[in-house]
Amino acid sequence: MKKQVPAARLGHVVREYIRHRRERGLAFRKETDRLGWLLRTVGDVPLDEVTAEGIERYLQGNGPATKWWRHKRRTIDSFYRFAIRLGYVTHSPLADVAPPANARMEPYIYTVEEVKRLLTAADLCHKDVWVIEPQTMRMLILLLYGTGMRISEAIKMKLSDADLGEGVLTVRRTKFYKTRLVPLGRDLLGVLRRYRAGMAKRWPCGDDAPLLVDRRGLPLPRQTCEVSFRKLREHAKVVREPGTAYEQPRPHDFRHTFAVNRMVTWYREGKNVQRLLPHLSTYLGHYEVGDTQRYLSMTADLLAEAGDRFLRYAEPSNQPRHEDVQKKKHGR
Repeated sequence: MKKQVPAARLGHVVREYIRHRRERGLAFRKETDRLGWLLRTVGDVPLDEVTAEGIERYLQGNGPATKWWRHKRRTIDSFYRFAIRLGYVTHSPLADVAPPANARMEPYIYTVEEVKRLLTAADLCHKDVWVIEPQTMRMLILLLYGTGMRISEAIKMKLSDADLGEGVLTVRRTKFYKTRLVPLGRDLLGVLRRYRAGMAKRWPCGDDAPLLVDRRGLPLPRQTCEVSFRKLREHAKVVREPGTAYEQPRPHDFRHTFAVNRMVTWYREGKNVQRLLPHLSTYLGHYEVGDTQRYLSMTADLLAEAGDRFLRYAEPSNQPRHEDVQKKKHGR
């Protein structure tokens, strides 16, 4: 058994662990953020003084438990296994922390009216104090809503990834290490062109410049986007009903909304949805069609459209009338 190292503080061991993982070629970005949140929650105390109560306070956060509880727990579990292996502590305080009973995640499908409220709020809120300016927050929301991109994909895009002449975005370094093309609708392309024209007057426009920038002309940090969106959503009153066990709407739910809206449109147009599903999977950048199906939350609109198609098929009025059959039979 390794001799325990005395007086090791949480911050020191966290930095050593992050360095250890990155030396092995891992980006380790999300895990670094989670460990930073842990440090802010319990303080830079000696590692052996971190309690199960402190860990539970970090895991629970400020709202209903979600699937992120498990992501955070896995990160902390891996961190403590590293600390135990190096002799900083002898055991993990995670042992006494039970998973929450209400850890549930249900996609939130934004309505058109809610998206309008969010855009209005973006134009009005904290114009002079937010890191993300109103026009950029508006552009980010419209990109997520109009393309179904992941927020990580949108904020990583460079000017060289955007062909604003042809109206096509090239999404690189995706979740599954694939590159794909995302065509833009005419209206969204027009908004993006105007946004970039305005930004070009203030910031450099080289190929490596970010497509979306903060008020300093720098790429948008993921955490800043999510915090700003939460404030924006609360201002616009886009929230789940009180008492719900599900987490509140997130930027990622625009991706769910895009998939559902596309399905509803196909139903309304009388298209063969099952045949078109692989196209949606390719557009969203999924590894296989099964990954896309989980985005297709059965909203009331979707069910209504499916039901209407069935009724139109089953109604007697869709069957040829007897007199029509007779006329055709006798060549009249």
